[in-house]
Amino acid sequence: MTAQDQARRLRDVWRPAPTGPLTRSLTRSLTRSLTAGTAALLLGIGLAAPATAAAPTTQATPTSQATVPVTVPAEPVTSAPFRAFTFNVCHCLGPAKAMADVRRALTLGDAGGLQEFSDAEDRRNLMSVLQAADWGWYMPTTGGGAIPIIWDRARFRLLDGRTIKVHGSEPGVTPARYINSVRLREIATGEVFGLINTHTIAQASKDARLSDMRRIPRLRKHLQLLRAEIEHMFTTTEHVFAGGDLNVNYLADRRRRNAGLPTSALGALVRFDMPLTGSRGPTSLLDYTMTVRDAGGLAPTSRRVVRGFASDHDPVVVTYQPASLLTDGPVFNDPSGTPAEQTAVRDRQLRAIRNAEPGDLVRLATARLTDPLLEAALAGAAAEGVAVRVVAGGTSDSLARLQTALGTGTADDTDPTSYALVCGTERLGGGRHELEVITVDRLARTTPLTVVGSAPASPASTTGWTTAFLSTDPATHAAYTAEVDRLAAAAGVALPPTTPTDPTTPTDPTTPTDPTTPTAPAAGTGASPAQGDPVVDALAGVGCGGTQAPTVVRAVVRSWAGERGRVIADRLAELRRAGCDVSTVTGPGVLSGVRQRLTAAGVPVAVAKVAQTSLVVSGRYGGADGASRAWVGGPVWTDSAATSSALTLEVSDPAAVQAYLDAFTDLRATR
Repeated sequence: MTAQDQARRLRDVWRPAPTGPLTRSLTRSLTRSLTAGTAALLLGIGLAAPATAAAPTTQATPTSQATVPVTVPAEPVTSAPFRAFTFNVCHCLGPAKAMADVRRALTLGDAGGLQEFSDAEDRRNLMSVLQAADWGWYMPTTGGGAIPIIWDRARFRLLDGRTIKVHGSEPGVTPARYINSVRLREIATGEVFGLINTHTIAQASKDARLSDMRRIPRLRKHLQLLRAEIEHMFTTTEHVFAGGDLNVNYLADRRRRNAGLPTSALGALVRFDMPLTGSRGPTSLLDYTMTVRDAGGLAPTSRRVVRGFASDHDPVVVTYQPASLLTDGPVFNDPSGTPAEQTAVRDRQLRAIRNAEPGDLVRLATARLTDPLLEAALAGAAAEGVAVRVVAGGTSDSLARLQTALGTGTADDTDPTSYALVCGTERLGGGRHELEVITVDRLARTTPLTVVGSAPASPASTTGWTTAFLSTDPATHAAYTAEVDRLAAAAGVALPPTTPTDPTTPTDPTTPTDPTTPTAPAAGTGASPAQGDPVVDALAGVGCGGTQAPTVVRAVVRSWAGERGRVIADRLAELRRAGCDVSTVTGPGVLSGVRQRLTAAGVPVAVAKVAQTSLVVSGRYGGADGASRAWVGGPVWTDSAATSSALTLEVSDPAAVQAYLDAFTDLRATR
């Protein structure tokens, strides 16, 4: 293997925690040293270097509003049940028995962690067995080799891995101890799974007591670092599984709860998924399987300890049903709900960015960028080799820092594939930048990803009622990436030539071939609010007759004013008088004149801290009964927004539309 190949493999395997410019500097210097042939190779199977991300060529002026139909997959690709295990293969076993145990363990699950592989001969034998079975492994030569993580290469490929040294060795007391972590990309779905494996100091705790106070400080430190690694892993990974031999009897620890031992150190963060039976004899459960307690993405469906192995430990196996955070459809931010519900939208936005890998292209368009978490996620992705392009409607400290890290798209930028730009009204002929979207060109996924938001990227979005729509529809992705690229062109970016690497990404967003890609009059044309207005056009198709129950019309709007606002309010009032079931929730800033027009017609008007603009229709539409439509993600209902640079997403999937109706009911009930 050449030094260049070593550099490529290490780039794919070794991924430090995002720390901005320092990480970038470290990665570059590390790669330079590898190219010189000085690297220690991390052992891994099935690694491939991703291709270079494509860059847009469009120089077009941003257009005004248009409607983008979105297709929700009838049968979305979802993860199959995931079986994970932990297994301490006793160091005392001879080679034949140890490998017989390993071969049988491979039949138990899709991935897992092994312990007590401290001998070089055992590791070589293990690699031979895994290679024959087409399994991958993470077993760094620089430390942590005794606790390998293994996985079925038919299901996963390795994204990256790292090892943490907990403490050094002490003769007669303990060998050095480590924590290993890997992130795996599921080949069929593109979902990311994280596995953590460890083995703590022995003989510190007998039956979950604080038995040996020389060893207990090392055990406590180990569990603290394990907790930190689980938390860190969960910031970048949908599905996190942690396991290993923690050398504390959980059957006793769950009752005793001594300070610093697993239940007290980890219990607030993780769910212990082991069955309540011994894994080293009938009464001693030392082998742990754990997942993140809240929104962890893995729901256990079965758990067992498998008997009959030669080792003195038996493997613990848990089957999980993965729950994707990035499935097609709407998601809603509920400021009155649980902590996870209060940040539901931002969690998906962060996940979309953090799941990107070198070779992917992430775009963010927002009216305002002040969210430190999104800023850090973007900077961290760029530092790891992801192309990142940001277009904001105004300046901010966050954007200024990203401009320093990413550049501004000028010809002398060292990395022209990434940039952070300002595209304000002066660049849009008096219109406004109201596009809220994150797109990800994933070279390794089955489809690209689009996250259409409803509010600017600011911390305040977590305190209001917001929504987002996630889509893997290539046509939707093409429409939004074209609009982001037009904003970038209007901001004056020097765009490099395009070298397409992903067949789902159009070669030239200015001349799309998909009929669903929007076209609209240029901003600043002075068109009447009623001409080519997606909201007015949508309401024109609503009917209040028919043989079914009254047509339901729901509107949630954060800002509503002007001549355009009057036209829309009058149409809703007309529908209410015609017998439609019309109801609205408006932001505190909606003018009283609009609310008066609605209430005069009998339309209920509630006021809440909403940061979204959505219109939902269920019933008679376009002359047919039983229709379902939602128009979301568009600009506010004001005159100035009529010439904004934004897109309105049109949703016709019945299940998705029902989710919007249910969310409206929840909003009215809890406002």
